[in-house]
Amino acid sequence: MILLPYRVVLDSNFFFLPLTLRIDIFTEIEDLLLGRVQYMVIKPVREEVERLSRRGSSIGKSSQFAKRLMEKCRVIDMEVEPSEKVDDAIVRFSKGSNVIVATSDMLLKKKLRDINVPVIYVRDYSRLELEGFPIKDGNLD
Repeated sequence: MILLPYRVVLDSNFFFLPLTLRIDIFTEIEDLLLGRVQYMVIKPVREEVERLSRRGSSIGKSSQFAKRLMEKCRVIDMEVEPSEKVDDAIVRFSKGSNVIVATSDMLLKKKLRDINVPVIYVRDYSRLELEGFPIKDGNLD
């Protein structure tokens, strides 16, 4: 039996956790899921981090680091719709896509949980936690 990798979509704020909380996001996610992981980022998230990386401030330097982390992710080519925020695009992509979303944004987490999308988030400023994760034979239902 071949187990497919878990597909995890990362929100932009997750790429800053290694700097702010000293959390190795990739190792922690793999430890949570106990399996192979395919990391994904939607195009608007990548563009958001690229814009921030052009700034001369500390956020620009942090964003440069985040951009390097994004190289481990498959970029999903989608656009933000008119009057839609990046978080709304993540929700739209996640509906019916059989993915887990990693985010530190509490409002986004609530929106995702309301539509039964599993979420990885930071717990106690020190570790990642997984919520709403139905496991069946090592894969998402």
